[in-house]
Amino acid sequence: MKLTKKHRLNLVLNEIKQSEDPTIIPCTFIVLDYDVSGNNVIVDKDVALEGGKTLINKPIVAKYNEVEEPNTKTDNFGGHEQYLGEDRYGNLTVKSDTVPIGVFTTEGYELTININGEEKEVMAADAVLWKTRFSDACDLLLEWFNSGITINTSCEYLYSNFTLKDGIEYHHSPIYFEGHAVLASENRGDQSLVLPAYESSKLLSFNEINKFNKLVAQAINQEDKEEKENMKFFKKINELSHSDIRSLLYGQLDPSLNQNEYSWISDVYESYFVANVYSYAEGNEFDKYFKFNYSKDGEAISVDLESKTEVMVKRDWVEVSQFQSVQNELEEKSTKVEELTTQLNEKEGKLTELETQLNTVTTEKESVEKQFNEVSEKVVTLSTQVEELKPFRNQVEQEKLEKALNEKKDFYSKKFNALKAAEKFDSEEVQELITKSIDETEEGKQAILQLNTMLVELVEVTQEPKTEDPVIRELSSKRENLIPASNDFESRYSN
Repeated sequence: MKLTKKHRLNLVLNEIKQSEDPTIIPCTFIVLDYDVSGNNVIVDKDVALEGGKTLINKPIVAKYNEVEEPNTKTDNFGGHEQYLGEDRYGNLTVKSDTVPIGVFTTEGYELTININGEEKEVMAADAVLWKTRFSDACDLLLEWFNSGITINTSCEYLYSNFTLKDGIEYHHSPIYFEGHAVLASENRGDQSLVLPAYESSKLLSFNEINKFNKLVAQAINQEDKEEKENMKFFKKINELSHSDIRSLLYGQLDPSLNQNEYSWISDVYESYFVANVYSYAEGNEFDKYFKFNYSKDGEAISVDLESKTEVMVKRDWVEVSQFQSVQNELEEKSTKVEELTTQLNEKEGKLTELETQLNTVTTEKESVEKQFNEVSEKVVTLSTQVEELKPFRNQVEQEKLEKALNEKKDFYSKKFNALKAAEKFDSEEVQELITKSIDETEEGKQAILQLNTMLVELVEVTQEPKTEDPVIRELSSKRENLIPASNDFESRYSN
């Protein structure tokens, strides 16, 4: 069977144009240049332009992840979204969970662009995105494009002829473009930035596609039965995260392999990793595990290729009694874990109850604080009003005091003048007593008493000479009882 290989490149969305047709968005992609790519591959201009004829009518696909909440920047694109499945005949095959959102409308053509002031020849192709059918995905691309964010797009092509020279792989005609996927171009929502997997061509460079599918299935079964969902193996093939240690290890391990050797990293530890290396070279076919030491310096990984040592899985045979003892101990620990879990649940329930009480107390405290603040505001308001009214109150009290003082002075002035003691009235002692007398205190009462005492002392008592009343004598011509015997009015007062 003819050898077929697959290679991925990085496309750049170079231009978005206006269209009178509201259902589409015309755009242009820069597919490739003719220099050495990031994974040491060169495609000459003639080869690229010849293969570019197969770009027309090839789909632009994507996995669009919707926003978590409206009007938030949480939507994003995924990666290649590939997984292992079966075709209609029950054979294992690599499938993709993406949908077409556009199509290339031209063949690849030569274009000269300016990069940092330098003219550079590239191969470009025009395309249209289906705006009305995939409006959210197109709006996100427009947002990125208008914000100056480089839009990562991965393009695959098949090739069959190549040569190696000075560590660089030269691809020759014919090449056939087959798929173009829009990738996550920034950390956004739950999706991290996805870069095209430049080294993936080496994993896909097998003699037959069916042999590749079989190898992927074996790798997934050895890693974990659930690896099919997580697709960690395909993460190495299709998309790279900056923090993916496995990808960094692959990046240094794979270039050291021979042309017909392929690797799968089965286990990664703190200072070493184990890789399953396959060889399909004629006369040198093997399937072995090797241990490699590596070190980390921040985000940089350094693999010690000289530490390569063949290893194998080790199993121990133990007596059944020992196994039973370990199993019993494990069951005891499991029972203890269940007890501790029950206690933990009880404590969590108590904690929830205390949190509820705390929330109730907090609510009551907030209510009391609110009432206190309201009362405090009223007190401050009333105090302000009192301060504002204090001058008026003082004025009224002063006027009342002066009125009472004037009344007292007028009252005592008349008394002293009547006794011809005006000078005494004007004395400092009397004026001080009059001022004190307006108070309703004990001191005021004493002042009134002293003033009244002064007035009494000022009164002069004059005694007239005593004259004797003349004695009227009249001799009675009769010697008879002059006292009437009868007590009636006639008898007593008539002659």
